[in-house]
Amino acid sequence: MKPVLRILNLEDEPNDTDLIKAKLKKDGVAYEMTRVETENDFVAAIRQGGVDLILSDFKLPAFDGLSALSIAKEKCPDIPFIFVSGSIGEEMAIETLKNGATDYVLKENLSRLPSSVRRAMNESEVRTERKRAEGALAASAERLKKALGATVLAIASVVETRDPYTAGHQRRVAHLAGDIATEMAIPSEKIEGIRVAGSIHDLGKISVPAEILSTPRKLTVTEFMLIKIHPQTGYDILKNIEFPWPIAQIVLQHHERMDGSGYPNSLKGEEILLEARILCLADVVEAMASHRPYRPAIGIEAALDEIENNKGTLYDADVADACLRLFREKGFKLEGA
Repeated sequence: MKPVLRILNLEDEPNDTDLIKAKLKKDGVAYEMTRVETENDFVAAIRQGGVDLILSDFKLPAFDGLSALSIAKEKCPDIPFIFVSGSIGEEMAIETLKNGATDYVLKENLSRLPSSVRRAMNESEVRTERKRAEGALAASAERLKKALGATVLAIASVVETRDPYTAGHQRRVAHLAGDIATEMAIPSEKIEGIRVAGSIHDLGKISVPAEILSTPRKLTVTEFMLIKIHPQTGYDILKNIEFPWPIAQIVLQHHERMDGSGYPNSLKGEEILLEARILCLADVVEAMASHRPYRPAIGIEAALDEIENNKGTLYDADVADACLRLFREKGFKLEGA
């Protein structure tokens, strides 16, 4: 059984509507048609719903087709809109198509109407299916994003369970790094990657003995060498996970410094990912401002002085300036500091 096409006909001449009906019926188009001729009735019919196709005259006594098209594009943009008129020139016909009309058919050539209607409905069905597929894909992506977020949080909690003195460190670093990136007007998709990397940047510390992580004294040279392995360990764990951002590389590089004095690969300047330069600075600020087993908190002002004094040498100058603006001009507060 053929589906019944629900047509809204904007037409002030009932005889013309009858001609349209006859032509569609002759060509085997199954339809139900409602005729309206005023703007109020046109809008009311659209609001009521149940319309698959709009066939509109171009000129009416108190209403015109372009106004009707504008209303339709605003209130029901997915419904095909075909002009059926005897009073439309070629230039105006082209103008209607530019404004979103699906097609136009001259009343003296109604033989074109059935094929125009079928083509319009086929295109509408394709658009509907595409939107449905896009919606399903977006829903799937959102589920994957939530699963990824939960996985990241689980990974972060593993590190903090072994290193209770730095519990919350990764979360605070992620927050600060994301806000610095926002201050720098970095695209939102990159900012999300920076926050994710910040949340797990110390993952490699799971390879460091817990007694070293929590020792209340200054580390020995050997112990510090073990600590310095953690970016590489984190990279090795993350490198085969297909994140939508270069998370493994960001984690690997978050202790590199602009002058090449960082670790593990002594990278310099632009060799270091911008995301890693941001994370590096946020990590330093949070670490200095927070308590550690081997020392009390140094304080946020001392941390900011460190950044200011070494911007352009240890730290990226643009990143440092953005961080300093956040704290000194915009009142940013580091949680727990």
